[in-house]
Amino acid sequence: MTVKVVRGGFAELGERWSELCRAADTTPFSTPEFGQAWWSVFGASSEAEVELLGLENGTGELIGLAPLKCCGRHWSFAGDHEISDYLGPAARPGQEELLVGAVLDRLEDAGAAQAEFRGLEPDSRWVDAFAVASQRGWSIDVSDEAVCPTVGIEDGWDAYLSGLRSRDRREVRRKLRPLRQLGGAVAFESLETPDDVAARLPEFMAMMADSRGDKAVFLTEEMRLFFERVTAALAEAGALRLYVMSISGEAAAMVLCFVARNQLLLYNSGYDPRFRDLSAGLGSKVLCIRDAVERGMSSVNFLRGDEPYKYELGGRDAVVQRIRLTREGE
Repeated sequence: MTVKVVRGGFAELGERWSELCRAADTTPFSTPEFGQAWWSVFGASSEAEVELLGLENGTGELIGLAPLKCCGRHWSFAGDHEISDYLGPAARPGQEELLVGAVLDRLEDAGAAQAEFRGLEPDSRWVDAFAVASQRGWSIDVSDEAVCPTVGIEDGWDAYLSGLRSRDRREVRRKLRPLRQLGGAVAFESLETPDDVAARLPEFMAMMADSRGDKAVFLTEEMRLFFERVTAALAEAGALRLYVMSISGEAAAMVLCFVARNQLLLYNSGYDPRFRDLSAGLGSKVLCIRDAVERGMSSVNFLRGDEPYKYELGGRDAVVQRIRLTREGE
């Protein structure tokens, strides 16, 4: 196949990148919507440079793109693993090796001494594709970086509950019992349009900060601005849901989710401490799962972290990997 390397920024390649992500069926973390929101907020305070490296075929179609970040002689995927549960490139099926070859060419042309590629999705082809680096004078170290517990729901709600460990099934039912007893006082809705999401986002971030001290620290002014921009962009792309659980007309808990590959990805959440005794935080997540079941989705991804509730709700570990490349002799 005849291919051509193209390089540029978000303005030059963003629209074609979006088309590629749709064709490659990536998660939102690999899209220009997510990447541009991140860079627009955090790029000004960064000493790094971002470069989009793409490959197009003989007809000018973009078949792969790797967002790269360079800081001195150290290279990585653009983004921040603290806010991007997955990182990495996008490629049409079967074109991963071609894109990796172009990335290695770029590193070598730039005299890179090291590269660290984090956030590689479970079961992706990127680890295998990077194996060719050893033939080009790079030493390779592949390690497990994190887990993203995931649960299958394709067989329906009853099958989901039956698949839980007996003690977890009892615990889920116990924590949902107070909500059931409230009956019609409990409402659950999914906000999906940019305007609806934007209207409730300040309330969501307040719940995040109120529900856990580390989230309050996490939500700096820059991070709040990032949340505003990324939710607006992903809602416009139809890849976001902000779930709201209300009790007697008052919002008790919210869950911010992404949608990709017929999968619901739980990105972040918060609850009003006044409803702690009703297990509003866990209850809202169970209702997210039930909504995903009712929409015919195949799985729920709890994303990075090994918090106990993810396993109580049926999550099974899927491993996120990291590749470190070191140029021999450097």
